[in-house]
Amino acid sequence: MTSSFALSFTLVCLGGVLTGIFALPMKYLTRWRWENIWSVYGLFALVVIPGLVIGVVIPNVLEIYARLPLDRVLLILLCGCLWGVGSVTFGIGVDRLGMGLSFSLIMGISTLLGTVLPFFMAEQLNLRIGLFVGGFALLLGAVGLAGLAGVRREHDQAGARKPRNYAGGVAICVLSGVLSSLFNIGMVLARPVQEAAAASGAPAWASGNAVWPLLLGGGFLANASWCGYLLKRNGTAKLYGAGSWREWLGAFAMGAAWIGGVMLYGAGAWFMGSRGPVLGFPVFTSLMLVCAYGAGRLTGEWSGVRPATLRWMNAAVALSVVSLFLIGYSR
Repeated sequence: MTSSFALSFTLVCLGGVLTGIFALPMKYLTRWRWENIWSVYGLFALVVIPGLVIGVVIPNVLEIYARLPLDRVLLILLCGCLWGVGSVTFGIGVDRLGMGLSFSLIMGISTLLGTVLPFFMAEQLNLRIGLFVGGFALLLGAVGLAGLAGVRREHDQAGARKPRNYAGGVAICVLSGVLSSLFNIGMVLARPVQEAAAASGAPAWASGNAVWPLLLGGGFLANASWCGYLLKRNGTAKLYGAGSWREWLGAFAMGAAWIGGVMLYGAGAWFMGSRGPVLGFPVFTSLMLVCAYGAGRLTGEWSGVRPATLRWMNAAVALSVVSLFLIGYSR
């Protein structure tokens, strides 16, 4: 393993870890409600930090967008808004079902759709069909196993805590998975933006960041709209002032971990070259799933469940990891 590949592989791994644990502070920010936490997280993750990065590495980003056809701009923005709805429902899903189960359901569905749909948009397909179909089938099975493990967990923990609407939580996660896949679609549609950024002098590894004003901006609009509605309905805007440095720092850490993980993965996968989609993608996504599940286990999300239930969930995570590598190597 050369030093350059070792560095790029390390960047991808760090990206997967950070993205997998970004929601962990939510469990400890007790002075704020969900809408307070998610709105501040969204501000840092989708506007402040990306804006600072773009200002440094992407010259003349406004001129790049000015040269794009209006219908393409609006289509990318629409994908960003719908992905933002997926982000909101992701946060609600984590709040209802915990990190381990929600990540497994949402990432499984979004990976299925986000991998398949771009193929129909490509001019030509370069795919090992056998590996892809096998990986697709395993990932579909992993999503089903995770759902069944969640049902068993609800039954096992029924006497230990207040009952939750598990079916509603799963429905929210399914919706989030479907809408979250539109981020990949937006990236495909925004390829001319990346090419224009590279041509204007942006570093090649950072050219993908040029799409953020539309994709992440659309996501922020959706996040801000729903959180604003909840803040007004619940009268929780006053809690911003009641929160201590712990709440503000925790929400900032969530935003920095998420966008930092995405940036590290993007740079690492680019430095990997042709091995980025084959190796970088499954390593990043697998670590995200494993770290989210591990964080959930460590914080008690699966306490009080029978060993058989844990085996079902462990099998779901393991199948997801194997399927992601098969899908990666099918490209």
